[in-house]
Amino acid sequence: MRRTHSAMVAVAALIALSASSALAAGSACPSGGTPAPGSKIKGRLKVDGVCILIGVRVEGGVTVEAAGALSLQSSTVNGGIAVVPGGELDLNATTSGTGVPTGTSSTVHGGIVVVKPTDVDFWTARVSGGITVDRTNNNTLPVFCGNDVNGRARFSNFALFGTIGGGTNPAGFPCGGNIFNGSVSLTNLTALMGGNTIRGDLLCSNSTVIVTAPNTITGKNTCY
Repeated sequence: MRRTHSAMVAVAALIALSASSALAAGSACPSGGTPAPGSKIKGRLKVDGVCILIGVRVEGGVTVEAAGALSLQSSTVNGGIAVVPGGELDLNATTSGTGVPTGTSSTVHGGIVVVKPTDVDFWTARVSGGITVDRTNNNTLPVFCGNDVNGRARFSNFALFGTIGGGTNPAGFPCGGNIFNGSVSLTNLTALMGGNTIRGDLLCSNSTVIVTAPNTITGKNTCY
């Protein structure tokens, strides 16, 4: 309960911080229209359905609402991303399905907080500010492949196993290792991990790591 409360507080804090720094009134996607490639959004973007952003810059952060699904491709978000329970986030991957990688690269400044998503796939993204993913449902297989993360990464309470680097994802796509410039913590979950570089500690609490390829860990390792 304490971990869940902390994650929800983090979501609220991220939304409030980004909203306060917005340059203009926010927008909604897709209900307010899907921004065209090359667009710049000066304010917070609310995702209230299936929203596919390609080559878009968001200056006030993003909130993915319940039943919202965001596919971020070749785009930049300043102000972080918050996903509330029931939302979906796919970085450089298709959405509302198996999360097929698109071969693109996106950047998120301000961190990412995801709580009880319907699906979450992070591919080849650059994230500054760390990431938190807490709770998944019985249909969710979280995937994190080929990302570069600055800040602490926290993964907790996965109903099914997660893939953090390690050869292939559950759909059979090649999954490159991640670079974590900070500590990684795993709580109440099972994770496949391989080919990752962790410039900090790898810390486990009631978790199992299945090593699919060697990981490079510069700090303490309490997982295996």
